[in-house]
Amino acid sequence: MPRYLLIRLEGPLQAWGDVALDPRRPTRAFPSRSGLAGLLANAFGWEYRDADRTTAMQDALRYAVREDVRPTVLRDYQTADLDAIGGQGWTRWGVEKRGGSAKEGTQILEKYYLADGSLLVALTLAEDAPATLEELAEALDRPARPLFLGRKGCPPACSLCEGWIEAETAYEALRQAPLPRDRPSEPAYGFRCWYSPGDGPDTRPGQTAEVWDRRDFGTQRFAGSRQVVEGRVHPLEAA
Repeated sequence: MPRYLLIRLEGPLQAWGDVALDPRRPTRAFPSRSGLAGLLANAFGWEYRDADRTTAMQDALRYAVREDVRPTVLRDYQTADLDAIGGQGWTRWGVEKRGGSAKEGTQILEKYYLADGSLLVALTLAEDAPATLEELAEALDRPARPLFLGRKGCPPACSLCEGWIEAETAYEALRQAPLPRDRPSEPAYGFRCWYSPGDGPDTRPGQTAEVWDRRDFGTQRFAGSRQVVEGRVHPLEAA
């Protein structure tokens, strides 16, 4: 039976990038494949030149997500006059000089975040993953670099690893996963969740959507989509 690692994504802010148009930077309600892959690569200490390894990790992810606390969607309107700072800005690697169209002038961004939410991920890896599930858990417990929940400036509020569960599917792992002790009782219709078709209950029209969240980390471009089901899950603990 597959073994799943439970990962808690909780913090004041988190953002899981959707397809961006011009200066608008939306967020999905759940972590994307590319976002999770970036989080894990950062925990391992992989760098940009490890793009093939990060892309391979992304393709090996098998997971489902449960929304234990629904977040508030926060809009952040940002402006930055890069002329005033010589085209330089802070990144996870330190202070870097920007190039291209972002090297000068006033830059405007409209970013969206998930505020005060708590998501539980039940995750396992395909056999050809560039690391084992145990190595992944160890890296999340002792990360090589500071971790962010999807976007720089979104640190986690708690330890990410929450335990292990053996289950037939990621959806079933979410059913078995206990609820946090300080969380409100189960909503009348269960907790919102996202999973792959075939992993959970039969779907109704409108529940399944095409999600573009596969990234080619070599070219830094979106490179593929998948089908994701948005449904409900009733944890056994609350049943």
